[in-house]
Parts: sequence; structure tokens; C-alpha cells
Amino acid sequence: MKSKSKKIILNFLYLSVVSIFLVTTSAFVNFDKDAGKILEKVSKKYKSFKTIKADFKIKIINKQNKSSQSEKGILYVKGKKFRVEMDGQEIYCDGKTMWTYLKDVNEVQISDYNTKKTDINPSEIFTVYEKGFLSKFIGEGKKGNIVTQHIELTPTDKKKPFFKVKLTIDKMAQKIMDMTVLNKNGIESLYEIIQLTPNVTLDDSFFSFDKKSKPGVIEIDLR
Repeated sequence: MKSKSKKIILNFLYLSVVSIFLVTTSAFVNFDKDAGKILEKVSKKYKSFKTIKADFKIKIINKQNKSSQSEKGILYVKGKKFRVEMDGQEIYCDGKTMWTYLKDVNEVQISDYNTKKTDINPSEIFTVYEKGFLSKFIGEGKKGNIVTQHIELTPTDKKKPFFKVKLTIDKMAQKIMDMTVLNKNGIESLYEIIQLTPNVTLDDSFFSFDKKSKPGVIEIDLR
């Protein structure tokens, strides 16, 4: 489970850019007026939150060998800071330093957090569309009793490892329900928000790794 968990979380980290409170709609490229109006409403909703707690599920599908794997976790966001908790590992980021803690080997990897070198950070699941994408409104649908809106995003940078991102939006609540990323290597990644709780109380220390809480932890400093 260790290797699967590691693959999933690294993919999750790759799919983000900057914290939701730092991106601006002026930076997002859009040629579809209908999609633009929908995304602006969604962006306004998320930017009104001071903090976010999101229970999520990730499903990774390999089209080539027809295999799949899934895992659940919790994402916490506060400004530039974020924290991800999953079965196999935990990731902490205070906006400057990132700690990746591997539970089964009691090891933590420490690195500088550089948004210029990280294409996407976990919080970007909520506003991934705001920078470097052309958007297209596909239409409406239903998921249970919820009326959904579907938007496709195409990256303007063709060097990206993915060629399309699909968003499912709750029309009434104006919230992202799920995001599917289609990669050039045949890997399809589905990120589903199970439950989102805004404005939870989170101290800044919550986003820093406390080695005292992990007796005997092995530190690997990659900075």
C-alpha cells in the first residue's frame, strides 16, 4: 500500500499551483463566455472562505494496463498553507517548507516549497481553472438530485503532462464536485470532493511538522 499511496499523493501534489487565496481571475485565459461566468461565480465562492477542510477521494485509472487504485484523504487549506492526511502519509506545508511524512517507515522528507517549480498544489483543485487554461462549457446534467454543470479546460502550455481537465460543478451551490485530469501517458485521475467544510479554526502550527509527536522519526533534508 505504501507505493500506491505514494504514487497517488505525488500525482495529487503535481495537480496544483498556488493557494486559492492568491490566484486572481485576471490571470485566467478564457474564450467561452458561458464557462467564464460559471467559473467566476465558483471562484468568488471559494475566495470568501478563510480556511477549507475537504474530505476527498482520489481514483487513478491506468488506461494502458486497465488497472486502477483509489484512496481517501483530508485536505486542509489556509492561505498559502496546506496539509494533506492519507493512510500512508501526511504532507505539511507552511507556505515555505514542505514536509512529507511516510508513516510505515517513520520518515519525513523536508524540502523547500517553490510554487514556480510545482505545477499544482492540492488547494488548486478548487481554482485550477484560473491560470493557463482555455475553458469550454459542455452542458448541464444531473448527479442524483443535484443539477450539475460540466466544463472542460485545455492548458495553454502544451508541454504540460496533461492535455485536458474536466470539472463537475454543483450549479446551485456553485462548488466543485469533482475534477478529472487526463494525462498524455494514459493515466486518468479523478479527484472527488466528498465533503467540504469552510472556515474551520486552524492554527498556523497545524501546517508545520512536529517531530516531537513522532518519536524516532528519520529526517531526510532535501533542501
